[in-house]
Amino acid sequence: MAIGVAMSNLKLDNVFQVDIYESTAKLTQVGAGITIWPRGWEILKNMGLEASLVERLSPDQEVPTGVPKIGFVYRKSDQKVGVPITTILVPGGSISYHRADLQDILLKHISPLIQFHLSHRLKRYQRNDKGIIELEFTNGEKAVCDLLIGADGINSAVRRTFISEGKDWSEDEKTRNARPVFSGTYVYRNLIDSDLIRRDNPNHQALKLPVVYCGKNKHIVAYPVSQGRLINSVLFVSDISKQGTYLDGPAVVENTQDDFVSPFVGWEEDAQILVNRTSKPSKWAIQTSKPLDAFASGGVFLIGDAAHAMPPHLGNGAGQAIEDAYFLAMMLAKELTSKEKISIEKITRVYNAVRRPFGNFVVEATIRQGLRYEFNAPGYEDIRDGETVSEERLEALGKIIAKGYDWTWQSMKNDLERALSMMKNDSLERAMM
Repeated sequence: MAIGVAMSNLKLDNVFQVDIYESTAKLTQVGAGITIWPRGWEILKNMGLEASLVERLSPDQEVPTGVPKIGFVYRKSDQKVGVPITTILVPGGSISYHRADLQDILLKHISPLIQFHLSHRLKRYQRNDKGIIELEFTNGEKAVCDLLIGADGINSAVRRTFISEGKDWSEDEKTRNARPVFSGTYVYRNLIDSDLIRRDNPNHQALKLPVVYCGKNKHIVAYPVSQGRLINSVLFVSDISKQGTYLDGPAVVENTQDDFVSPFVGWEEDAQILVNRTSKPSKWAIQTSKPLDAFASGGVFLIGDAAHAMPPHLGNGAGQAIEDAYFLAMMLAKELTSKEKISIEKITRVYNAVRRPFGNFVVEATIRQGLRYEFNAPGYEDIRDGETVSEERLEALGKIIAKGYDWTWQSMKNDLERALSMMKNDSLERAMM
């Protein structure tokens, strides 16, 4: 959806025929909370979305201006009386939305010239003898295109074909090599009526601030969405011995009957309130994609989770998908200004040179951040469940956590300028060959 907005904003829909193939039968707004950091806000503003986003801000939130604001409050909560770890101050702070609100805004900013094709799940693609990309869908329909942008998620059918091109792999090998890996963490997602939390504790921090309640092998993330009417609450439970394995069982279970309460027994009161107010949550297995050597080849581009699926520990999966879409649209627009016929090969090289290393970096950075929240980072593995930890050790951990956020508020402008410079600089182009 983000690529449609980016191309609409740059009027590329007047130049290209743009078709979006969507696996669902209806474009519905679903999901829970989503965080936008200053880096992502800058891109959304450049795409013409700021006014619509401002309309849906929570009462306690404001447009990022560069002034340091609270990004997240971290607490060690696996004990009766919790203690602070750190408060992350981010230039501009973070903005939280209900995912459905953001989806609705994106949909309203897509040009009517862009066509949606619903109930079309890609099965595979191939190239014909003229180099045209042929698409085959599970419903039996077929289509052709000159440029394919795979934004089809962590189980991407585009990625499956992409990584197997030029290789003599069996169908089983294609599936195994494209398969995401399990992080060892399950999350329980729930939206809680703020009035229920207020009834239990009118001063509950999560009513106004993003808070992370930390403990050994588990943590809780909570923050207000839908202009403060709801609290997005997510319970994380991890078994790090399963990190890097393949998932055994479904990735998502709606209205799970799992016992998600007992892991948090003995935690501080505010954390217990969130757990006790969680009702029939959805259960998600957090998976990640294996690092790729390329995000683009021969007119096929991977964006978002199809390229670099990551855990939610830095709240930037959606932000990076939007960044991919924006960069790709900007490179297409730049190429159109220089010649009548665009060079897909050039765009491919630049996209791989700029977006691939950064996307892979964000995946690894996010994995490391999650280990810190659950006292499994190097130097903290010895901490046991509910154990008292010295103020000095917690302060040191807090500094590491804060450092992990540095890139989320830094502008993407330098990376974009570097990419656009590569697009116009013939010597740089030859050097990359």
